[in-house]
Amino acid sequence: MINQETYFALSTPSGRSATATIRISGPNSKNTILKLFKNKNKNLKPGTNHVVSLYNKNNALIDKCVVVFYKGPKSFTGNDMVEIHTHGNPVIIDTVSKELLDLGVRHAEAGEFTRAALLNNKIDLIQAESLLSLINAKSTTGVQISNTNLTGSLTRRFKKMRELLIKTLGLLEYELDISETDNQKEISIQALKSLTKIHKKANVLISSTTSARININGARIVIFGEPNVGKSSVFNALLTYKRSIVTEIAGTTRDSIQERLNIGKHNTVLIDTAGIRNTKDKVEQLGIDRSNEEIKNADVLLHIIDAAKNTDYKRHKNQITVLNKIDLLSEDQKSEIKDTNTKTVFVSAKYKTGINLLIEKIEKKLDTITNDDQNEHITSLRQEQLLIKVNKTILPIIKHQETNIEIIAHHTKEAINHFDHLLGRTSVDDILDDVFSNFCVGK
Repeated sequence: MINQETYFALSTPSGRSATATIRISGPNSKNTILKLFKNKNKNLKPGTNHVVSLYNKNNALIDKCVVVFYKGPKSFTGNDMVEIHTHGNPVIIDTVSKELLDLGVRHAEAGEFTRAALLNNKIDLIQAESLLSLINAKSTTGVQISNTNLTGSLTRRFKKMRELLIKTLGLLEYELDISETDNQKEISIQALKSLTKIHKKANVLISSTTSARININGARIVIFGEPNVGKSSVFNALLTYKRSIVTEIAGTTRDSIQERLNIGKHNTVLIDTAGIRNTKDKVEQLGIDRSNEEIKNADVLLHIIDAAKNTDYKRHKNQITVLNKIDLLSEDQKSEIKDTNTKTVFVSAKYKTGINLLIEKIEKKLDTITNDDQNEHITSLRQEQLLIKVNKTILPIIKHQETNIEIIAHHTKEAINHFDHLLGRTSVDDILDDVFSNFCVGK
């Protein structure tokens, strides 16, 4: 078993609650918790809830709690583990933590429990990343995606792709060994067919990243437009409360403001941005620069336009055009604009007119973006980038219908190397540092 140090962390959120859970993992887990009992020789049967009182070094009562001992390797980390379920008072949690530190148990690093589970072969690298996405998932679908990957199905899919590459490389290297020139063309055709399959399978998985990211992290909905067109008013109307400051002065919003908002089954991040225009004001320009960055990273864009101006505009992908301030138009003007702008949503943020229709449009747009029939999804940027590298490695020889089997073998080896990194088969220290830096300390 890996990692012979003993460490602990609070596994539940900080703050006041009904209960809290402190985890200890390592070879001294059992002996450490026994030192906080009155009965230092208590029989801690593994996997059993023990209702006990904890005492400090001065024999003062800390709390009456539930303690569970897990004997390695039958634990989450694969090492001996103890879970202490105390009352959720920060004073109690701090007191228990202080006693553990005094007994020589150190604080856990970010993701150290899951890292130990990986190194002890309790889970694989893809499952570790799936666990992180499960913890962070903002929707039911996001939880389902993460749970599916946690079963190991995504790992198995990657392994099958890698096995096909290994088989292809074996075929190529065998042909190179026997050097039958007449047969090389036929072998190259077979190899390219296999590589084409890999390319298509990788593309399918890469295409699942947007849907997975939105379902796990929430969709970024960015409101943008010129100053004083009512962006902040639309923002407040969608939230149903006044979050952004609204005035008649153009350029009131100088920075991006965001709030969570549930739209149908989708969890979203609604972002109000500074008005975009040419300006010599340095502070305003910083806000405009940030607006442009938000536009680049948006999943859905709401372009707000003043109905009285109805200016020309550049369309972006996944954009909904919103004509605001329609309360200032006559009925004839409304009819004329609606006849020429059939895909535009007409609202009056001031009077909340058309806001429900706008919400329906956003929901439909998100339904379309997240609609796929994939069982497994890519849930990390690392996975996506490595699959893109696989495709960049094999696509040139597929496009050129390469016949030199030595060149095909070289590219196939490189693709296998990318899969080895993907599955954590190579030197893992840097990979693990990157993956587990995103975990909370108690996981």
